[in-house]
Amino acid sequence: MKNSILSILTIALLIIGIGATAQEAYSVKSFKMTVAGTSSLHEWESKVTKVDAKASLAMEGSELKALNSLSVTVPARSIVSPKGKIMDNKTYEALKADKHPNITFTLSAAQLTGLNVAATGKLTIAGVTKTTKINAKGKVDASGNITFSGSKDIVLPDYGMEPPTALMGSIKVGEQVTVKYELTLAPTGAAGSTK
Repeated sequence: MKNSILSILTIALLIIGIGATAQEAYSVKSFKMTVAGTSSLHEWESKVTKVDAKASLAMEGSELKALNSLSVTVPARSIVSPKGKIMDNKTYEALKADKHPNITFTLSAAQLTGLNVAATGKLTIAGVTKTTKINAKGKVDASGNITFSGSKDIVLPDYGMEPPTALMGSIKVGEQVTVKYELTLAPTGAAGSTK
């Protein structure tokens, strides 16, 4: 009898423990993302207007216990410059947007330090896929939404892209750009617009 009660208690505790750190699907609630760089004339910055992201997280209260999966998709043509269509068209040409309409990141592994994440995954830009590392700072709000923020430097030729030029080559964009992001994920069903 004692053994039966102990067994039942053990199973109950295991179920409670599993439930407390259960995996849950998350998707985009809100985001801010920019792509910035330099040129021979001036610095520039473009805004990303659409992001789709899906993740599987294990949370225990406000603690992130595991980041099991993450995929992020940015349509190349959602990158928009305040300088207008000429800059946009140069960007889309460099990204080979007609042939490769999406920029994607797929998580392979994640190391957690509290809410901060050191992620390794496959980044695909202009049809070229490379393994890369991205570090993100995490923050959880009262509703259980989690926000990851950080930045990533990307060297265009690493992904087979030629830095855009203008005015017969007299203006040339630098080979490195910096992507800054703040991505808020909410449990699926609570997520809102991606714009």
